[in-house]
Amino acid sequence: MAKTRGAAADGRASTTELGAARRRDLLEAAYSLIAEKGLEGLRTRDIAARAGVNISTLHYYFGTKDALLVAIVEHVTDKFGKERAPGPAGPADALAGLRAHLESAWRSFQDNPHLATVLQELSLRARRDPAARMAFRAVHKEWNLAVEHLVRQGVRGGQLRSDLDPRAAAAVVTSFIIGAMIQLGVDAGAFDFQHVSEEVDRWLAPAPAKRARSRT
Repeated sequence: MAKTRGAAADGRASTTELGAARRRDLLEAAYSLIAEKGLEGLRTRDIAARAGVNISTLHYYFGTKDALLVAIVEHVTDKFGKERAPGPAGPADALAGLRAHLESAWRSFQDNPHLATVLQELSLRARRDPAARMAFRAVHKEWNLAVEHLVRQGVRGGQLRSDLDPRAAAAVVTSFIIGAMIQLGVDAGAFDFQHVSEEVDRWLAPAPAKRARSRT
């Protein structure tokens, strides 16, 4: 009996894993098609064909067009989010954490050459589509709050400028990353990301202490 139960559990796990893999395949197919044709040229039958399944399978995993679009937004931002979101850090680690955050964001776009193009396509769609807009709002809110927390910790610990507004500074950092990726997606030689991120780093860091003038 125990063996039968174990086999059943293994069967359920395999079914779940297969479903998750098939769902990922469909989202990856959508991702590559958006990169090639843009959202306006995206067709569900093409997504199914690219993933090697029939159209009914796609409808099984994504019942409506809105559900599919939200899932695509989450899938694409997850590609960015794995490198994007800074982890918890103490005050002493805040500046290093922000530096690592900028570097990891750069790596995520290097590892996914079509990411900037697809994100831009989805962002433009979100202006007109309520479902995509809500999905992006949640992503941006979470991202900005994570960076804001890091900035706040750095200000308190003296690692960052004492006059920084943490919320505004977080918006500057996240907007820089998004804007940089859009520009570099169009022209890879527009500027050196590392050099510009160092300027952001200098802006965030406190000014070096001035040497006290010696008294005569």
